[in-house]
Parts: sequence; structure tokens; C-alpha cells
Amino acid sequence: MSREAVAVLSEGNALRKAGRVTEAVAAYRRALALAPKLPAAHYNLGIALREAGDLRGAAIAFRDAVRLDPRDYEGIQNVVETLGLAIDRELPKLFPRPSAPASIEPRPVSIVVCSIDRRREEAMRRNYGEALGPRPHEFIVIHDAKSLCEGYQRGLEASRHELVVFSHDDVELVSPAPFDALERALAKHDVVGLVGSRLMAGPGFAWAGNPFLHGGVAYPPATPAAGWKATIYSLETGIVGGMQVLDGLFFAARRDAARSIGFDAATFDGFHFYDIDFTYRAHLAGLSVAVTTGIAAIHASTGQFGATWLHYADRFRAKFSIPNAPSAHGAYFAREFATRERLVRFHAEFQGLGSAA
Repeated sequence: MSREAVAVLSEGNALRKAGRVTEAVAAYRRALALAPKLPAAHYNLGIALREAGDLRGAAIAFRDAVRLDPRDYEGIQNVVETLGLAIDRELPKLFPRPSAPASIEPRPVSIVVCSIDRRREEAMRRNYGEALGPRPHEFIVIHDAKSLCEGYQRGLEASRHELVVFSHDDVELVSPAPFDALERALAKHDVVGLVGSRLMAGPGFAWAGNPFLHGGVAYPPATPAAGWKATIYSLETGIVGGMQVLDGLFFAARRDAARSIGFDAATFDGFHFYDIDFTYRAHLAGLSVAVTTGIAAIHASTGQFGATWLHYADRFRAKFSIPNAPSAHGAYFAREFATRERLVRFHAEFQGLGSAA
């Protein structure tokens, strides 16, 4: 890093503080010409561009800062906030969604769900049915599961198709062609989910903290006064490999791979740890585990972490000889939107930003 670049960066900061935003933008660009890999220059350029009303340029600048420094968590949140501002202001689309590869003959899929709520089951069938379109599929709904491991294992054994999805009954898929995105990911990997970690460090997919966490999920309003909540764990988009554990709200596997791993219904005879136990053992067995950000899902539950969870957390630690270390408190980056439609647009803009020049 040159002293001249640092001096120009400081000049830009002084100009922005004085309200001379246009001149500050020019100074930050001069600093980047001198030191293209200076994260602070990208970040501060993002701040200035946003103040100047250039939200597209600001989002790219924040993204570029994070690519240089993956631990720039303020930069990630500023990407989320900048995209959110553009959507709330109803500006024209900032980033086109990446073009999907040429379509192939859709492969059949088996969808395994454990449900005791008919209303949720029916809503899930409608939503997934629309998303599946003409793709051959089957629903295997287990109404009397003794545990999620036991129910998912029964569903897996009953499945007839090469691709098998395991899903909660309160998940809604809201992005275009989600099963196409899933199939593309499973063409390269054995197990694929929506949220995961590249490091298993304890009894929770987020235990290792950032920057190991990737993917995202959305939530409906928690209260009448709240909004629709978009959350992401990193700025990586597309198919993100190298995962060790996945969250289990919605994940899929090649059937032969899933059968080779199986669900441990003896150890996890309740409704926790079916997911990270399965996916971590898949990783240990040499299978390829990944996250895809090409699917936007709204999950109507945030999970429960009370005494029952703690009981199974101890079993998980004992099974894999994991020390009782504290969680790194993995952070997600979030923003609320007034409408479901704005939430869906956020996902599209986020995907587009990932591949924007």
C-alpha cells in the first residue's frame, strides 16, 4: 500500500466530512487507482456513492471491500442496507438476475416431509407443486414420525427418485425455478442446502461463526408491526462448496449418497440434530456438501434452543468428541421489508450483485 494512496484516502474522508461528496468520490477513485486492493478505499467509496444517490455503485463498492476483507462485516451489512434502500425507494432494478444455464431434462425428485399439521402440509404441497411444474415428483409425508431422523429415514427408504429433498413443512419457496437451481447444485455435489458452515466447531451450524457461514433464508413478520426479514451470512452467491454442516430447514441429496450415510435415529431420537449430524457425517465420509443461494425460501420458524436442545447437544458433542467450547456467535446480516414482494426482489438483486462487473 503506497503512502500516496493513504494520503488520498484521507483527503477523501475530509472532503466527505465537509459535505463535498462528489469530490470525495473522485478522491476515493484516485486512491483505488493507486492501490486497487485497499479495502478501506472501496468501503469509503461505497459510503460516498450512497450519499450521492448512486446505490448501484455503492453496493458494488461495498461488495468489493468485502471480497478483499471477508471479515468486513460492516461492509456486508452495508450491502444489505444499500439494496434495501433501492427496493424501498422503488428504484429500477439495479442488477439483473444471473442467466440460468440452458435447461436440461428435469430429473424426478422425491420430497420427504414430516408433518402433523394438515394446513401446513397442504400449503407446502401447493407451493412446491407450483415450483416443480411439470418435473416428475413424489411427496412422501410422514405423519407419525417418532423423530425427524426416524421419519426422514423412513421417507428416504420409500423414495423412488434419484434426487431426494428433506424439508420442514413450514418452508415456502419464492424464487423462480428453485428445483432447477437445486438440480444444478446436485450435479456437482452430493448434499446441498440453503445455509451452512465450512467448519463444524460445535452443536450448531453457526457455531464456528463468520466467515465460515454461507447462504441465507427469509422469515415472515414475527409481529404485526414487524416486516418480512431477509437474512444472509456472507456475500458469496451461486453454488458454494466446501461445507461441513448444513441447517436442515430444506436440504437435498443424491439418493445413493443419502442412503450411504443414513439418519441416526438411535442417538437423535427427538427433533434436533438430524441435520448437522447427517451432513457432518457426509462430509467426514468424503461426500461433497454445498450451499446454493439460488433458492429463496421463507421459513416460518426460527427454531427452539431450550433444555431439550441442550440434551441432544450433549449427545452430539459426545458422538464426535467435541470439546464444550462456547459458540463464536455467528452473525447474520439482515433487513426487514414492508412487503413479501420486496423481500423477493431483495433475493433477486442480491443474486445479481454477486455476478455484476
